[in-house]
Amino acid sequence: MIKLFHHLIETGFMNSTAKNKLLVWLVVLLLVANAASIVMFWMGKRKPPPPSKGSPIEFLIKELKLDTKQQEQFEILRTIHRNASEKLREKIKEAKESFFDLLQQPTVSDSTKQAAANAVSVYTEELDLLTLNHFQKLRELCTSEQQQKFDEIIHQVTNMMGQPRPPMHSRTNLQGPPGAEPGGDRPPPPEK
Repeated sequence: MIKLFHHLIETGFMNSTAKNKLLVWLVVLLLVANAASIVMFWMGKRKPPPPSKGSPIEFLIKELKLDTKQQEQFEILRTIHRNASEKLREKIKEAKESFFDLLQQPTVSDSTKQAAANAVSVYTEELDLLTLNHFQKLRELCTSEQQQKFDEIIHQVTNMMGQPRPPMHSRTNLQGPPGAEPGGDRPPPPEK
């Protein structure tokens, strides 16, 4: 189409009024095409699921309609899982700190980097398996009807668990409290 337009202009086939009209129509056509593309892009985006109400635990109890005995057993499972997962999370944190401590060394072999990364992966895998086993035990507490419902909602629960939490002030929080200097409570680096 553009080549045809250039050809018509070069051959003098079109006068200036016709050229202007054609240019106006081409600009309008391009604007409509762009607008249509933008609308299709925005309409094609999936809307995020509505925010869940309550914690994953409350959601599970409500959706599965756990009775009092099941809730007591679930609480025992949760306590065991929480204690074991806290220990693994601490190991993951330590392994990641060791991994990033490698940045302080002038030269680090690829095998050392890989070993440090593997240490993080091993603990992360253990945590994932611990969580999977936790949910298997919960599923075993359920009746067959509850197990069907469990199978329907488990991905919702894991998505709820994976939602980011609000930042907490800690040693690793680089922002610190409002108005604090970057780096939180850490003193400034020594001047050289």
